[in-house]
Amino acid sequence: MISARQSFACCALSLALVSLLPSIAHAEDKGAAAATTQTPTTPVLSARRFPGSLQAASSDPEMVASLDQYLNKVVGPTCAIVEQDGRVIFSHKESDALQPASTLKLATALAALDVLGPDSRFTTRFVANKIPKNGVVDGDLYVVGGGDPLFATAGYKTVFDDPDQFYEDFTQLADTLGDAGVKEISGGIVGDESRYDDTRWVPSWPTRYQIGGTVAPLSALLVNDGSTGYADTPTEPTANRKAGDSALLFAQTLRTVLTTRGIKVSGGASTGRAPSEGREIASFDSVPMTEVLSEMLTNSDNTTAELVTKEIGLQAKGQGTTAAGVDAIRESLTKQGFDLTGLVMRDGSGLDPNDRMTCTLDIALVSTISKFPDVLAALPVGGRTGTLRKRMLATASTGRVRAKTGTLNSVNALSGFADTPQGNVLTFSFIHNGNDIRTTSVADGFTDRLMAYAKGTKIASLGPLPAK
Repeated sequence: MISARQSFACCALSLALVSLLPSIAHAEDKGAAAATTQTPTTPVLSARRFPGSLQAASSDPEMVASLDQYLNKVVGPTCAIVEQDGRVIFSHKESDALQPASTLKLATALAALDVLGPDSRFTTRFVANKIPKNGVVDGDLYVVGGGDPLFATAGYKTVFDDPDQFYEDFTQLADTLGDAGVKEISGGIVGDESRYDDTRWVPSWPTRYQIGGTVAPLSALLVNDGSTGYADTPTEPTANRKAGDSALLFAQTLRTVLTTRGIKVSGGASTGRAPSEGREIASFDSVPMTEVLSEMLTNSDNTTAELVTKEIGLQAKGQGTTAAGVDAIRESLTKQGFDLTGLVMRDGSGLDPNDRMTCTLDIALVSTISKFPDVLAALPVGGRTGTLRKRMLATASTGRVRAKTGTLNSVNALSGFADTPQGNVLTFSFIHNGNDIRTTSVADGFTDRLMAYAKGTKIASLGPLPAK
């Protein structure tokens, strides 16, 4: 007996053949001369001329059965959707709004590309009351934060889970002052974080996020994710790490580094606001936004996502706040044509337990990311890079899945692309909420099953045979 899905695939193939008859005839007339020397081996009205449809007719039902069987054993609410070239192969409660965790960063990334621009940068500025004379800054030096989330010192780099994680070397920031001819500061270093609000953590976040490095105490002036222990010895590892006063730690660390660079600083470190009539004497630009977002997606960097969100709010709404940023992200996504049904967004990182998103929106977001090659390349690869570096090891998905992860205590999500051994590229979204004992392997097991599509002959061998 032929199933409804198989019947549909066969009908679709027939309609496609009929609709292409005029163009095929035109092509044959146009190439009649060439046809005298080459004879097509594959008939014009052959299923081989539509290998995707030929493969789908038998393989779609097999995939549906396999995934249905798998999801029936998953404990907790789950949505999923699988597509190939925009054609839905499988869907399961795709309109249910579930907690997305860090897959929400895809929305933040696309809004940042739209609102801020791929080439935009965060700029950290050095300001003084007067232009230095003979290399001496008379009075305090103000360092005005531009929201750059990526500054780190050599000592802090040792805590990175991934040794290849990208960061901006804090000493390069200090060197811009030396390059500007500064040799001495008669006053102190004052950290100015006024670009954004002074809310360190989103109020609705669980308090446990304030310890353990889940996210930094948010500030427009940040180094080492606002961690203590590096201000006096920035190049040394330390176990004395906890969330501190981000702006003050930045000023203290800068003072230390300047001193080691031979620039004398007579005063101490403090926080405050740069004088409106102050003179800029040097500045440091971050890497372009595409690289900032790449770091955010590869490492699922919550701090980067939240500071990007505040910058979006500042540029679109005139307010460097999370609330303004979230509003601007939603407006940007709507403008870009996304259906935001079911979307609840309280932050830019996906940490908030109140965040909600459907698999329908999730797959639309990751599909659009594919239009930005530099950002697409930043999605982690199973068993290879980023947050998938230690997952999908020695499995069917190893090296074949490129996807954004989303992981919290009760969330396991994954959205991206699966390159199957049979030569198909599948786009997918999987969001699971609950406490399945398999934790992250719930999503990894899902992608392993995608690797069976399509069973049997590879799609390349199903195409038209070469002409004789």
